Amino acid sequence: MRDQPEFMLDTSACIALLRGNSPPPEIRNAICGISTVVVAELWAGVYHRGGEKERQKIELLLGVVEVIAFDAAAARQTGKVLGELAREGLPIGDFDSQIAGHALAVPAILVTDNVKHFGRVKGLQVLAWVPTKKGRNSPS
Repeated sequence: MRDQPEFMLDTSACIALLRGNSPPPEIRNAICGISTVVVAELWAGVYHRGGEKERQKIELLLGVVEVIAFDAAAARQTGKVLGELAREGLPIGDFDSQIAGHALAVPAILVTDNVKHFGRVKGLQVLAWVPTKKGRNSPS
């Protein structure tokens, strides 16, 4: 059995990685996973406006991260996220609620460039991914 990932990448983090942005140092040698919800969003992008190059990039990414199936525990946590955020009037959308719920269920730290958005979810640990092009140590 493989170790559970310490980190889960959301869709924005996967896109940043696919675009050649350097990952945060905290995740460079860590076990990282992605939810099947994120996989669906990535494939939707390919079928909507991508091409062969994008398809190849996604297949390469899927070969190096742990893909974690959305299960009953993730569904329960998603229901909690949806209910709590709706009650507070602060919804983040169905897919992002599923991604947050899945990270809570694993449990794993969610890596995203949308900390403000996911920061609404109680109990969710979030690590900011600030996209920086490969080879650049700091912004110009």
